[in-house]
Amino acid sequence: MKTTKLKVSVILSAFMLCNSMQSQAHEIDSSKSLPIQSLQLEGQLPVLTNGATDLKFNEIFKLPVGPRGMEPSDKLLSLDNKRVRIIGYMAKQESPTPGLFILSPLPVNMGDEDDKFADDMPANSIFIHLNDSNVLVNYVPGLINLTGVLSVGNTSEADGRISYVRIQLDPKTLDRKPSGLAAKYP
Repeated sequence: MKTTKLKVSVILSAFMLCNSMQSQAHEIDSSKSLPIQSLQLEGQLPVLTNGATDLKFNEIFKLPVGPRGMEPSDKLLSLDNKRVRIIGYMAKQESPTPGLFILSPLPVNMGDEDDKFADDMPANSIFIHLNDSNVLVNYVPGLINLTGVLSVGNTSEADGRISYVRIQLDPKTLDRKPSGLAAKYP
């Protein structure tokens, strides 16, 4: 009986420690960014507009992963150069790149200085491109709802990474913002 209580205690302690570490990893420094409240999801999803199709992160690559590695799904390939809506988490970056940000299926805190290309970015993350490459978007916590034109295929990004999936964000998306949301990069 004592060993069972000890095991449960150790498991609960580890769980509480992981949750504490995770919440600290995603804390927001309010002096450096303002959240995009209009993009954050609350309640039900808005109705799809202008012929957009829903795309989910689990629909990007074929599952299960086969002997040839990760392969694009038929749905992803069929949506190339078409409008899509996707819901995900903005990756929190130490040094954001003007004109783009990364959308992930789960909250990610990317350490750019020490391990830029060895970070924990999921393989099905999507690079989100803005219409103005000089705009720097502040970090947005929580789930966000984005719509834009999907592009598939390897491309070198401004931050030095190679992307396979990108979305060119709809131009009006960042117009629905409180002042200070996005700033021109000097």
